[in-house]
Amino acid sequence: MIVNCDIGERGEHPIDIKLMNYIGLANIACGGHAGDKRSVEFFLNLAKKNFIAVSAHLSYPDRENFGRVSMTISYEELGKSLQTQYSLINSVKTVKFHGALYNDANRDKNLANFLADWMQKNKIIKVVTQFDSELALAAKNRGIIVLNEAFAERNYTYDEGSKRVALVPRTRDYASITSIDEAIKHSKKIIVSNLVSAYIENSNQMIKKDIFIKADTICIHSESEISLELAKRLCEL
Repeated sequence: MIVNCDIGERGEHPIDIKLMNYIGLANIACGGHAGDKRSVEFFLNLAKKNFIAVSAHLSYPDRENFGRVSMTISYEELGKSLQTQYSLINSVKTVKFHGALYNDANRDKNLANFLADWMQKNKIIKVVTQFDSELALAAKNRGIIVLNEAFAERNYTYDEGSKRVALVPRTRDYASITSIDEAIKHSKKIIVSNLVSAYIENSNQMIKKDIFIKADTICIHSESEISLELAKRLCEL
């Protein structure tokens, strides 16, 4: 299982640098939500030294909210921003969208098609995204390889209407997993059994149910308090 991590969102942070010893794929922030030319170049060079694969981590142009809030933005504006971000790292042909853009593209067919067209235009060959999402389907339809992703320290919900899992919104107090042992148990279940225990809100009741999920790679957020220890432990699975 490939461990991936969102890197360079805090500049040349010592934890990010240490994480580069334990991951197989670094998603390098390109300035939309965080990062800049200097941090991109720093982590690109470190990735080359450590033989780590790289993706361009692109987002809504929203540094104020760290790219975690959905934006009302025209596709023209969004495309220009993505192009500016990607210009910092355009030798890389793998993309992972960030935060609200990632989540919106998972369920919004029109946005997914726009992003897939943008990737095709830029000769992107691989995208890191959620299994069976709108973005995954749009990418596959254009011959772009999909690296199915799950998250090691985030909880999931399940929508019985769309029959899809999604990350619990960060506004909920149970969005993140803060215990190392719980995160390992959660990740191991995904890796070994292709199942995730997802929350379902039904008639004002909250239940959990095991839902099928496919993952080729599992993600750690570098700013998580357990990120470094979690990366070390995941390497042992």
